Amino acid sequence: MDSKQEKNSLFEEDAFKSVPQKERHGWWKTSFIWAGSSICVPTIMVGALMIKGLSFAEMILAVIIGTVLLSAVFCLQGMEGTDTGLPTVVLARSAFGREGAGIIISFILATTLICWTGSDCQIAGESFIQILTLNNIHWNREATIIVLGIIMLTVSILGEKIISKLNIIAVPALILLCIYGMVTCLQDISFMELVKASPVEPISLAEGVAMVFGMQAVGSTISPDYHRFCRDRKGSCLAAVVGIIPYCLFLFIAGSVMGAATGESDISVLIARLGLPIIGLMILVLATWTTMACDAYTGGLAITSLLHLSGKKRAAATAVAGIVGIMLAVFGIMNYFTNFLDLMASCIPPVAGVMITDYWLLKHGKVENWEERPGFHWSGIICLVCGVLAALFLPFGFSTINGILVSGILYFLTMKLTSGNASRK
Repeated sequence: MDSKQEKNSLFEEDAFKSVPQKERHGWWKTSFIWAGSSICVPTIMVGALMIKGLSFAEMILAVIIGTVLLSAVFCLQGMEGTDTGLPTVVLARSAFGREGAGIIISFILATTLICWTGSDCQIAGESFIQILTLNNIHWNREATIIVLGIIMLTVSILGEKIISKLNIIAVPALILLCIYGMVTCLQDISFMELVKASPVEPISLAEGVAMVFGMQAVGSTISPDYHRFCRDRKGSCLAAVVGIIPYCLFLFIAGSVMGAATGESDISVLIARLGLPIIGLMILVLATWTTMACDAYTGGLAITSLLHLSGKKRAAATAVAGIVGIMLAVFGIMNYFTNFLDLMASCIPPVAGVMITDYWLLKHGKVENWEERPGFHWSGIICLVCGVLAALFLPFGFSTINGILVSGILYFLTMKLTSGNASRK
């Protein structure tokens, strides 16, 4: 293959066409994408926040429950993408209708992912400013965030193949950074002190699980966007399980150790207090870049669907998603980070609940049964709304799981009842 062909092969031309087998790859590449999404600054920050509200044992239990539940949703959603080779916003047309998926689902995903893009960009920008400050260089905050954000956005515009290559570099780097941070912190606080410490701002186990699930609530729902590049179902499941559980567990523990030792959940302050050299903050920027790349990429897919554009316009839509996210970073989206996590954990999973029921229970997991519905499919949309309300207001259980179960069960019953009535007529 000559250099021109190789360059073209790295650029994703039509995001809405089914990915052919010849363009698919081994599961480990997709696993690295989810590892890069898990091994990110927000995960460390949530780990640092959770240790203030839960005991160490409760935090570990919350992470295990949350990541196992996440992996189940990842596998079910991801395998549908592997079977069909299609992205989430296209697959949603079966459960919500072409217009329902194109307007309602695409709007929900686009809004959430653009906000995440802004959050990632703000963290990277402020970390880079910290690097400059350590070298007695003072740049304008807004200009730095904008320039750095545009540079990072280029990977998202190119597509999935470049994102996977970036993660192969970033994941090991952040693991080493976290190991160094934990070793440094355990010189000031013993591991047994951390294990025996009482939470200073107690929260329930259910709230902890919701925080863990909320970290990848979007990822589990939009997993078809990346699993459509897996060769088979086995590889799709391996990519999810290997890419989520061990890395999330490691990062939450790392965040809790560093947060407990420094008393900080703000990542820039935390890194500075650890006395890490400039290279530490550079790795932090790289790690945030991988997460932003995924968020902007899928946000671009959602905007493409929302505006009814051709799949060939995905790159331009990704640029729009990224630029809006960069502007949110300039205005400080991270100031609303915790509240945003809670809202996302309630609104996004019910989308997966309806889609999983539609494909696995009603269509029996057979790709030949999948077909898009025209217009708005109100049964799916109403069940989605009920799932969101259940996640927000049911006083028992885990909010995220409540949303998935309520939306999925209601959709199954509604479709069975309507199909039964139709057959009797």
